[in-house]
Amino acid sequence: MIRISVPATSANLGIGYDTLGMAVSLYSHFTFERADELTITGCPEEFRNANNLVYVSLVDALAEWGEEPFGVSIDIQTEVPVARGLGSSSTCVVAGIMAAAALTGHTVTREELVAMATRVEGHPDNVAPAILGAAVCSFTPDGRLPRCLRYDVSDRLRFVTVIPPYEVHTSEARKVVPQEVPLSTAVWQMGRVAGLTRGLETGDASLIADANDDRLQEPYRRALIPDYEAIRETCLAGGAKTMWISGSGSTLMAVTDDTIVAKFLQVRLKERFPECETHILTCDTCGAQIEYL
Repeated sequence: MIRISVPATSANLGIGYDTLGMAVSLYSHFTFERADELTITGCPEEFRNANNLVYVSLVDALAEWGEEPFGVSIDIQTEVPVARGLGSSSTCVVAGIMAAAALTGHTVTREELVAMATRVEGHPDNVAPAILGAAVCSFTPDGRLPRCLRYDVSDRLRFVTVIPPYEVHTSEARKVVPQEVPLSTAVWQMGRVAGLTRGLETGDASLIADANDDRLQEPYRRALIPDYEAIRETCLAGGAKTMWISGSGSTLMAVTDDTIVAKFLQVRLKERFPECETHILTCDTCGAQIEYL
C-alpha cells in the first residue's frame, strides 16, 4: 500500500495569469493498493467509478508506458475543495500518475512528472507547484517540455485564505477574460511579475502589494465572486497587504507578513462571513510526497 500527499495550489498569484503558481499548506491524501477490481472510497458517491480523475490519470500513465490497467483500491481524503481555485484537479492528476509509477516499479523524475501532468491538465501553472513545492513560474517552449522556475517563498509570509461556499468553474472564468490586450497592458504585467516573485522570495509584503495590480484577468473575474469586494475590503482594513483571486476562484487569498495580523484577520473574516471557510496557510516547500505503508 502506498500513500501520496499532494498540496493545494494557488495559480496566477494575481499578476501571473497562467504562468505563476504556489503550493500551499492544504493537502489531499490518497492511498493506493492493488486489488481484484476498482474500488474508490472517501469521496462523494458520484466520483466512485472509473471516471474518477485519479483513476483516469493512473490509467493514462500506464498506457504511456505500455502497461495494462489493473484493479486498484483508492482512498481519497482531501482538504482541498472542488472548483474553488485551489488546484483540486491537479492533486488528483499528480497522485494518479505517481501511483501508476509506484505500483508498476517505474521511476519518474519530478521533471517527467510535471510533463506528464501538464499533458493531462493542459497547462503547468497548478501541477508544477503541486509537484515541486514553493512558487513556480512555468512556460512551455514550442514542441518541448515545460520549463519550471522554482522560487523559494519566505516563511514570514502568511496567506489568509477565504473559501466561499460556491464554485467558479475554470471554463466559465476563462470566458470573461479578453483574448487580446494592448501592448501597454502586457508591459504593465511583465515588470510586476518580476516584482511579485522577488517579494515572495524576500518576504517583502509591501513589494508584493505594489506588484499585485493585475489588468489581465482579475478585473473581469471578480464579477463572478459575489463576495469579492466585501472580503477584499475586510482583508485590507484588517491589516493584509494585498489580496488575489486564487486560480479562477472562488477562493480569495490575502497576504501578510505578520502572524498576529493573520490571526486577528481570520477572526474578523469568520465573524463577517460565517458561511466561508477560512485558513491561515503557508507556502508548502516539499511538493508531492509518497510513502510506503
